[in-house]
Formats: sequence, C-alpha cells, structure tokens
Amino acid sequence: MQSPIESPERTAEADRYVLIAGHVLFTVLLAIGTIRAVLTTSTEWAPICAAVVTALWYCAGAVWASRQPGALIPRLWLLGLIVLWFGLISLSSEFIWLAFLLAMLIWHLFPPRAALPLVITVTVATVVAFGIHQGQWVIGAILGPTVGIASAVVMTGVYQGLRAQSEERRRLLQELMATQQALAAREREAGMLGERERLAREIHDTVGQSLASVALLLRAALAPAKSDDPQSERDNQLRTALETTLAALAETRQFIRGLDPVAIERNGLTQALGALAQESTELGLPTEFRHDGAVRTLDTSVQVALLRAAQEAMSNARKHARARHATITLTFQGDEISIDIVDDGAGFDPAAVGGIRADGSGYGLTSMRARITERGGELTIESEPGRGTAVRATVPVEPAPIEPAAVEPSSTDERPGVPS
Repeated sequence: MQSPIESPERTAEADRYVLIAGHVLFTVLLAIGTIRAVLTTSTEWAPICAAVVTALWYCAGAVWASRQPGALIPRLWLLGLIVLWFGLISLSSEFIWLAFLLAMLIWHLFPPRAALPLVITVTVATVVAFGIHQGQWVIGAILGPTVGIASAVVMTGVYQGLRAQSEERRRLLQELMATQQALAAREREAGMLGERERLAREIHDTVGQSLASVALLLRAALAPAKSDDPQSERDNQLRTALETTLAALAETRQFIRGLDPVAIERNGLTQALGALAQESTELGLPTEFRHDGAVRTLDTSVQVALLRAAQEAMSNARKHARARHATITLTFQGDEISIDIVDDGAGFDPAAVGGIRADGSGYGLTSMRARITERGGELTIESEPGRGTAVRATVPVEPAPIEPAAVEPSSTDERPGVPS
C-alpha cells in the first residue's frame, strides 16, 4: 500500500487543494480590497472597474493555462496579472495585500533566477505604494510587507521541495515495482525451464530407456533364430519385452504421482542395480554386478541419481558400444559412494561428444552429468575408440557412524561367584 506522499493520486489531490486555496485567497483579497477602496476613495467606479478586469483576467488566464501544456502560457498570464496589480495599487493601497499571492505564484511558475528579481520588484512596489498612499514612511510599513512576502516565498519553496521529493519517491517506487516484476518474470521463466529440464531428464531415464530395451527385444524376436528352439527363444524375448513395458508403465505412474522410482522404493539401490545387471544380460549383454564395502542407507535422491547413471551407461553399452561384456560395481566408502560401469565395447572419444544432437539423441550423458552434479558429485568418463568405456559416478555422503568396539573382560575382572 502506497503512502500519501508516494501515491500519484494523493499528490494530484494535494495540488488540487492548493490551487483551490489560491483561488479562494485571491477572491477574498480582491473583494476586501475593492470594498475598502470604494469606501476610502472619491472615485468609486475606478477601483470597481479595475478589480473586475483583474478578476476576469485571472479567471480566463487560470482556465486557459490549465488547458495548455508547458510553462510559457502560465508565465505570460502571471506577468499580465502583475501589470494589472500595478494599476490596482496605484488606485488604492488596499490592494497591496495581493502581493503575497503574487509572490507565491512567481516563485512557483518561474525559475529562481527570474523569480527573485520579480519578487523584489513586487516587494518594492508594495512598500512604495503603501508609503505614497499613506503620505509617510514608517518602519512597520516597510518590514511588514517584506517579511510577509518573504514568508510566502519560503512556504512556496518548502511545498515545491516536498512535491519534488514525492515525485522522486513515486518514480523510484515505480522503478522498484518494475524491477520486482521483471525479477518475478525471470524467476517464473527459470522455474519453467528447470521443470522442463527435470521432466525431459525423467522421461529420458525412465520411459525412454525402457522403450529402447523393448525395441531391442522386439528386434531380436523378429530376427532369425540362432538356437534349436526358436519359439522358446522368441517367447523369452517377448516375455522380457512385456515385463520391461510393464515396468516402464509403473515408473511412469510413479513419476506422475511425484514418487520415487519403483525399483529403489521396493528394493533399494543394491538390489535395483542387481536387477539392472540381470535385465542387461537378458537383453543380450552379459553383465556382472559387484558391490564393495558395508551397505548403508542412503538418501533417496542419491540412490536415484546413481541408478539413472547406471541405466544410461548400460543403455549406451547395448545400443552404441556393441559390447560383449559389462560390469557394474557399487562401492561404499567412508564419505562417498561410487558406481563404476565398465564395458569392452567399441568406445568413443568423450571430447567429441557434447550436447544434444538434432535428432534428439545425445541427451543421456548430459542428463547423467546433471544428476550427479546436483548431488554434489562428479562424473568421469574414460574411453578410447576400440578400447571400451569406463564410467564412474561419485557422490559425497555423510560418513558412516563408527560403532564402539566390544570390550573383552580382562582376567582380573571380578565376576559374581568367582574369586579373583
């Protein structure tokens, strides 16, 4: 909620009130001056006619100036008003009190360099007119108008300063709101891009991998049989394809519900990697699974990242490397956990593989590295053409608690019923 100073509606309302107050003040001072001038002068019609002309000029000029942009028209109007005021004070000293309002208008409409001489002129004219009409020069007649006009100028300057501060605060507030809106838009865009990246990664690592496995199985089932019992071999391949499809469907449902992968949720990382090795063997790539160190309970996000990395590496070994054998090794250490996937396939140049290709492939390594990096880990790939591939993913974990060693009783321990 904006404060009154910072609100443009409140500022416009305050300006309107000041303008109305100025009109009322001019009307009252002109009416009082006209009445007193009629009562104190011998020519009654002269001050009345001069006051009417001045009032008409004031009203017409005020309306005209309010409808014309810029500062030229209001300044010309004010100069004409000052000239008419000179005529009024030449007729009667009762009109000198309009000098306070004129000084305020001068300081409001003119820059200080032009306003100062005009204010001094109005002040001198006031003192001189009062002295001439009174026929004597007294200190009060000099100091009174001078102090009054100076006070009017100071009040006008203070009001202009407050108004300038209000405009500056309003401008800064608008800039701040615009910046906040821009930041909010960027955050929304970054969130959308992050969510899109996450969805692409999840779909690639779950449904994409499963569909690739199903495609390999169906391709093998359609190929000429190599065994003596082709029907049994095809049945096994189709059964594995069906199981893989059902597993992909379950993964998709879990993904939609925002839950953890089924394999980890049901069995944990170690058994999930063992099942991955068995599945790879059934798909035609004999794979061995090993694990070293004491099995520990890990955060689910760490388990998911390592499992996805292993799935992607095994998928690449089957689809691209034409490997004959692969090994998955899970190693539990004190402050980190690592997984190594090694195959004896065709290998490749890691430096030549970067980013996603035009056909949408090549996303796996990017996704794998992003997952491990998010967990604060590191992914290294060692490979050469014709020398196989070794993928290692390492993620830091909390050190395993050290269990206190059991203390063997010494020969001098006292036991109930046994003399020492």
